[in-house]
Amino acid sequence: LGGDGTVLRATRHIRSPNVRVVGVNFGRAGFLCVIEPEELEMAVKKIATGDYHVEEIMRLSLYVDDKYVGDALNEIYVSSTKPGTVIEYRLQQRELLASDVADGVILSTPVGSTAYAFSSGGPIVDERLETVVVVPMASMTNLRPMVLAIDTPLQVSVVKGRAQTLVDGHTVTPVEKGEVRVEKSSHSLYMISFDERPLFSRRLRKRLYGRP
Repeated sequence: LGGDGTVLRATRHIRSPNVRVVGVNFGRAGFLCVIEPEELEMAVKKIATGDYHVEEIMRLSLYVDDKYVGDALNEIYVSSTKPGTVIEYRLQQRELLASDVADGVILSTPVGSTAYAFSSGGPIVDERLETVVVVPMASMTNLRPMVLAIDTPLQVSVVKGRAQTLVDGHTVTPVEKGEVRVEKSSHSLYMISFDERPLFSRRLRKRLYGRP
């Protein structure tokens, strides 16, 4: 019960595939919530009778200097530790993809593509695709957003500047040795839907038109 922030906090430590999540929107946007408060009674009845769908939602696992930090439902943000300064970093996945100098870089899940990544100029991506959305922040090389398959880990090597990571708006971790690795999490999240439409359709309409 709450908004997107509540869903992010509540699902932070869920690992079991047997746990089902229903977000009830008492917040503002509610992109991660599937019902409004007035629909709660209906939802309880449908859950009791098994009249619902379950969608598997991919998360991203973050490793900093080879240590596991946590899983992101929305995004991982790699940024400078000091406001007003930049970092120089390299993106690698099997091979070097790009080098950049920027305030930071967002590494978003498809679900998170309608959140911070979208507000920063990234594309909206269907969560049924196993991808990572890469959105540079104030790139000095004019590097544009990318959508990459996440079948192999994505490496962010910070070669200049002091950096830190942020997972879903919490858990600040300093990057001491300059190595950040993101890969598909082995712990998906399972969200309940009462609509025949995929959750992506609902999120897309909310983002573009302000209604599900």
